[in-house]
Amino acid sequence: MSENSTRRVNFALVKISTEKIDLVPDVIEENRPVKINAGLNFGIDTGKKLLKVLFKNVFLQEETPFITIEISCIYAFDPDSWRLFVHEDKGLFILPKNFAGHLATLTASTARGILHNATENSPLNRFFIPANNIEEMIKENVALSLQPKA
Repeated sequence: MSENSTRRVNFALVKISTEKIDLVPDVIEENRPVKINAGLNFGIDTGKKLLKVLFKNVFLQEETPFITIEISCIYAFDPDSWRLFVHEDKGLFILPKNFAGHLATLTASTARGILHNATENSPLNRFFIPANNIEEMIKENVALSLQPKA
């Protein structure tokens, strides 16, 4: 599927999982800078035609983490849409950069809501996952092997 393709992709968010959430409010020092490290990963289940997007944010102060959140969203595709991304000749499932960015943005937004819910009515509620352009984390099309790892 090319970047400029106009074919409709039918997919649905079918599962949200909080893989990890660690909250450590007592290490925060007021008026000290906070750094956020972000991570993003993709995986597929070819048999079930599922794509997993894993999003992680770690909030640090002086290199000490005080919030770690890692969530995953699983997206299901109808068979015709799945085939748009399958490249049997290369043994790869290839997501165009823009579409991968869209799914990553949905996943990051989900993480933002989970973090708010976990920190509501606590001092950590003032820390948000930034509404940055998550798509910028994806530099090129996302290519995943069609063969399961041994």
